[in-house]
Amino acid sequence: MKKIQPSIFRSRNFCLLMISDAVSVFGDQIGWIALLWFIMVTTNHSADIGLAALCFGLPGVFLGPIVGNILDRFPQKQIIIAVNLFLGGIFFGIPLLYWFHHLSLPCLMILAIIAGCLTPFVTVGWMVLLPNVVSARYLSAANAINEMILQSALMAGPLAGGMLIASLGAPVAVWLDGLSFLIAVLCILPVKVSQYKQKNVQEHSSLQQKSFWKAIWHGFKYLYAVKAVWWVTIGALCLNFAYGILDVSLPLYIHQELKLSAVFLGNLWMTYFIGSICGAVLAGFIEIPLQKGVLMSFMIIGWGVCFLQMIWLHYLLSSFIIMGLAGFLFGGYSPMARTAVQTLVPKPYQGRVFGLRISLIAIGVPSGSYVSGLFSQWVRPSLLIGMTGIPILILGMLLLFIRGFRTI
Repeated sequence: MKKIQPSIFRSRNFCLLMISDAVSVFGDQIGWIALLWFIMVTTNHSADIGLAALCFGLPGVFLGPIVGNILDRFPQKQIIIAVNLFLGGIFFGIPLLYWFHHLSLPCLMILAIIAGCLTPFVTVGWMVLLPNVVSARYLSAANAINEMILQSALMAGPLAGGMLIASLGAPVAVWLDGLSFLIAVLCILPVKVSQYKQKNVQEHSSLQQKSFWKAIWHGFKYLYAVKAVWWVTIGALCLNFAYGILDVSLPLYIHQELKLSAVFLGNLWMTYFIGSICGAVLAGFIEIPLQKGVLMSFMIIGWGVCFLQMIWLHYLLSSFIIMGLAGFLFGGYSPMARTAVQTLVPKPYQGRVFGLRISLIAIGVPSGSYVSGLFSQWVRPSLLIGMTGIPILILGMLLLFIRGFRTI
């Protein structure tokens, strides 16, 4: 194994971009927890919390291709700055409207829908912008750092949000989320973004001349035509589907089978996120003498094997080991998949391809959660989690024998 030199940290542009991303992602986690708590204490209806989550999350499933096409046609940095400013205004506005007694439930839902429509511009925008800030040599390390930031935010964000809600109140925590968007803008403003190489200029010009909807359709055809990218996307979709099953089945497993409190559920998820951070570090900073496609196939196989053990092992200690290993493998797969797409897809098409990928992958978690909730009526949670490992294991073995994926 050969370690990659940490030259990427000497890049001012990259460091500013990652600081901006970290502030934005942590702010999102704190703000979202605070917003849901805020809705709960102001309306006292659990259905309103579900409706707000739907209003915020659903637009991203449908808008991915449109967002990607816009990012391909216009400068990504300016779009990200504008969207962050709008999102900052929304999360500043919610507590202000509340303090002045003008925040009705319909108004709150409309703001959640607008925020849900804008968020994909930031999510897809980071993926498209990153290859224009760092060189191809350090792209893998950059994506690994991005994944570490995301997993750290998922682990620490809710804890920080809960502490802020308890000490300052939910409206102030939402307001701080608005502030995080403005800080992110200040960090990204000085970032210098490289332009497309000359060989892509003519291709980019032809994209500008295509009709909007034809360009989206062309992006879908491109996603399917590049088989390696297509299979990378299918792998991510299946892992997200399995994650959705875990999302519902794990609390049931802790409560019904192990007869333990929610504290242990939180500890299990923390183990998963810590494993994800370690996996991202390994994927980004250590060169392993295997082709990326082969390594990603083994990661998917390993993920399936981990949860397959839940069919037989129903112990707390084994559950911690399984969650840690699964997180480690998932944390390594995600940045490698993004790097593969950024490397294989020409820059003028990356917005649409990433936008389509986001929409396809986003279907996975809610679908898995629905299936888990449906089958949990007849199948014990540990068996359902274990059975999830079987199709994931088969998928990993299949990808190992697909030449277009194996040779990434």
